[in-house]
Amino acid sequence: MSTLAATASWKRYFIFCGVGASGLLVDMGLFHLLHTRLGWPLEASKLAAAETALLNNFLWNDRWTFGHRPIEIDAPWPRRLFRFHVICLSGIALTMLFLGVLHRWAGIHAELANALAIVGVSGWNFAWSRRWGWAARSAPASAQPPKP
Repeated sequence: MSTLAATASWKRYFIFCGVGASGLLVDMGLFHLLHTRLGWPLEASKLAAAETALLNNFLWNDRWTFGHRPIEIDAPWPRRLFRFHVICLSGIALTMLFLGVLHRWAGIHAELANALAIVGVSGWNFAWSRRWGWAARSAPASAQPPKP
């Protein structure tokens, strides 16, 4: 990978993290409201907060993080949203695993454990979002230069 491409990739990752930070605020705020204020169970609070944050992140990633990429022709926004859900649901499962370990086994406060789990899964979500969720359109084989 060229230095320019690596720099662009890091820039996109930081933008992705900025979007993720907005999602973290949505997630943490709703998680606090549901779990701490309203007394919802830990897992139900986490699932509701995570889904709300996921929709927030999809909208911002679609416009800002990956909006510059030539998207696959067969990937209109509903398909990208579906793919983002698949990616993030696997990330949420990992986050819930980490949350349970950090909170129940390590004794870390639920909200801090939640934040740590989210941050820990961000690389997973970026890699799969870039590779599959907003996959760049490939040039047709006829447009590829001939191999020597």
